Amino acid sequence: MNYESRRITISYLAVIELCKIFDLPQDAPTQALSAGVEKLIFQHGNVQTSPKVETPQPTQPNKSALSAMVTNFKGAA
Repeated sequence: MNYESRRITISYLAVIELCKIFDLPQDAPTQALSAGVEKLIFQHGNVQTSPKVETPQPTQPNKSALSAMVTNFKGAA
């Protein structure tokens, strides 16, 4: 199983909330805060093991609508 590491930045207000949730002091070490974030992600987040890439469906232009727009534009000019 491959593991991937990400670096995130959280706001001061988010740190305060995190400290309230896990009963941590506001000057808790970074490791304690990151452990709290990880716990929230894995307990309450939507964890995906591998990202799913969706292929966008090609869209065709609506030729009749475009033609009507051009006709209306020519009439306005």
